[in-house]
Amino acid sequence: MREAGLRLFAEQGYEATPLSAIAREVGIRTPSLYNHFVSKEALFLTLVEEVEAQMLEVIEHSLAGEESVEHRLQALLHACSDFIFDSGKGVFYKRFLLFPPPSLATSLKQISRDSETAIDALLKRAFQEGIAQGVLRDDLAEADFIAMTYCVIDGLFSESFLYDRQTFDQRLNSIWRVFRVGILANR
Repeated sequence: MREAGLRLFAEQGYEATPLSAIAREVGIRTPSLYNHFVSKEALFLTLVEEVEAQMLEVIEHSLAGEESVEHRLQALLHACSDFIFDSGKGVFYKRFLLFPPPSLATSLKQISRDSETAIDALLKRAFQEGIAQGVLRDDLAEADFIAMTYCVIDGLFSESFLYDRQTFDQRLNSIWRVFRVGILANR
């Protein structure tokens, strides 16, 4: 049921996806959906929370490990790109961020803020490790590093609308080369 809802919300958007379509996709009658979710809004918000948690997991996994901070930051950009290009979760993620249903805007903003708080903590830790290891520029402010990282990820997010994966990957490699020059210490 969740998979069907995710796919249909991703393809058609919230407003254009009736519960009856989700029920049909799953092979049940519409009233049976209410045994699992009290409303279309509840299903949608559950999916948003799950996809946000998966995105956070991708970021956390990318920034964890024993590799250098430089390698982990590059892995972060690649992992976020892979997530956005996922035909189900990525499209759903793009839709609810860019075109939130007006009736759910407040709830969606809170979910996004909570996720951003967790991402901020991960980026701060990566920044502190990078400074301690001498990998990141010592004149780079933590707030600037975090803002720049978000801008790069958000820019890649936008690029994913415009280019096929091959062209996107070429652009991603170019973006990484410039980003790393801006953050890495001269060695």
